[in-house]
Amino acid sequence: MESRKVLIMGGSYFIGKKITESMLSADYEVFTLNRGTKPSPTENIICDRNDLSGMLEALKHESFSYIVDVSGTTKSQAEILCSAIDKNSVKKFVFISSSAVYDVENLAFPFNESDKLAENKYWVSYGAEKIDTEKYYTDFFSKTDTELVILRPPYVYGEDNYAQRESFIFEHLYNDKPIILPLSNPQLQFIYTADLANIILRLLKAKLPKLSIFNVGNRNAVSAVEWVESCAEAAGKKADIVMFDHVSAKRNIRDFFPFFDYDNFLDTSKIREIYGEETVFTLGLQNSFKWFLENKDSIVFKENVAENEKDILNFIKQN
Repeated sequence: MESRKVLIMGGSYFIGKKITESMLSADYEVFTLNRGTKPSPTENIICDRNDLSGMLEALKHESFSYIVDVSGTTKSQAEILCSAIDKNSVKKFVFISSSAVYDVENLAFPFNESDKLAENKYWVSYGAEKIDTEKYYTDFFSKTDTELVILRPPYVYGEDNYAQRESFIFEHLYNDKPIILPLSNPQLQFIYTADLANIILRLLKAKLPKLSIFNVGNRNAVSAVEWVESCAEAAGKKADIVMFDHVSAKRNIRDFFPFFDYDNFLDTSKIREIYGEETVFTLGLQNSFKWFLENKDSIVFKENVAENEKDILNFIKQN
């Protein structure tokens, strides 16, 4: 019988947790590897992936048909993982990269998989490290029989999201607080965690080239205003939106808004030839809001952002 043994790097929270749950539901034999700071829904290998000797010891008797690297952000992490695995057993390796790899300052959106990659002023080292990690995996697996799949998602949303994005808006809606948005009203593209997990399940079964790179995300981008209005619809509330010209006021957009000030929009037509389904945006946000309500007392929001909002609202009143 064909081996269905999977290693998920990460696997205990947000994206990794959803991928783990989806693979368990599809009857894969799932192992997660992380530092063990959160409970895992399956067998967990506790190890710091940055520790080469620890990784060699943890994986020396293990072999996997599939590996999904959710948590990898640096080339050194990729080098350690590839040193520790039984590469001859791996049929497919999936690396979750990022839309942060694109040279957004010199490209027109939507960004295509073949577009130029480069460090940009928004993501700086994070995007540059993802580029280096993609290159390392590409070079390493080109010398093996393993199929390499690189996924580049935009902003991921859903239950367990530790990044204070939709939960930041939900907190404002829940407490009837005004929501400050940039006058530039950037275009934002999202993907629901369950959709990302289902794409990976489909790709594990698909016959693919030796190297496959896919942008993964919703068909359409939404403006910042549309995003907040969708969050409000999901929460059954009305958003009190205040538009703010942060550029003229010489304020950093991250002082009050959880995204960078650029249009992050990917061309996802390539992946749709393999997997074309998509969770309705408001439905995914409803699930996210339910999670927020169940966990709001344990979410710690940044105090400096609240202070920034007070300053900005006072500035707007005075001008």
